Amino acid sequence: MDKVLSNRTNDRVRVPVGEAKRIETRGRLAVAVVRDRILTAAFTLVQSGGPDCMRLDAVASGAGISKATLYRHFRSRAILLDALAGERGMATGLEAPDRRAVIIDATVRLVGLQGLRATTMDQIAFAAGISPAALYWHFENKEALCQAVILRVSPIATIEEFFATKCSGDIRTDLLALVRLVVGDLGSRLTTCVRLAGELPGQTDAFRDFFLANGPLPVWRRVGTYFDEQVRLGALKPAPTLPRVLTFGGILFAGVLTRNIFGDALQVSVDEFAVQAVDTFLTGQATDAYRNTLGGSNDARSRPGEAP
Repeated sequence: MDKVLSNRTNDRVRVPVGEAKRIETRGRLAVAVVRDRILTAAFTLVQSGGPDCMRLDAVASGAGISKATLYRHFRSRAILLDALAGERGMATGLEAPDRRAVIIDATVRLVGLQGLRATTMDQIAFAAGISPAALYWHFENKEALCQAVILRVSPIATIEEFFATKCSGDIRTDLLALVRLVVGDLGSRLTTCVRLAGELPGQTDAFRDFFLANGPLPVWRRVGTYFDEQVRLGALKPAPTLPRVLTFGGILFAGVLTRNIFGDALQVSVDEFAVQAVDTFLTGQATDAYRNTLGGSNDARSRPGEAP
């Protein structure tokens, strides 16, 4: 049985299957040999004069190949430097934590645009400007990388700081500030969280547990604790905590997603959204006594863009 191969002039040639396999094997070996020569030449240059001395024309010359051949193996100098770090263990000037940050940032962008399932490790490596080998040097698999992404976009620390240092005790004032924080400042991070949450059913139990423990659950608990305090203070009606938290959370996520989709075309400012969202929420949740303190007058309510 014969197999059709293409030669260097792109002519199609029919050869026996056994010979075709030998030709393909020699081709793969040749690619590996050339790659190794490139890495060796680059390693020598960096070792002798540092990363700044590793010019691509010098690497090609040292490897005995053309620059075109070099570019077929490594699309950029950054990718070659990462290959040296990942495959040869060489320090190339960009420290590992910084490179990890570049990878995580690239993953956040891709997941925010197209979701987790559609994002591949090769796409992440390309977006980060590194080789796949260098990517796996920093993260052993996609799940490990996604856990780092979750920690990056998690709003837990920001929310905890808000409740610890920014709360006044007046629920309307506090919720207005919280909506402005979440919709205005945390919007892009929460969009990634929502993307990840939407794909949890297809993930492992360990990944789901990690996401919940480092994302929604601590935030829900903290907001729920605040609402319970407001019940004791007489500002909110007694009600089950979780449904109340989810009701308020739904308002927040609606604001985040709407602004993410429409951007500047949405002719509603964050302040305007905050006032409408909080007043709508309190209409059903606040006690009559608290609503009476607002008085329903324009003076008692914040106008868009004004401090409450």
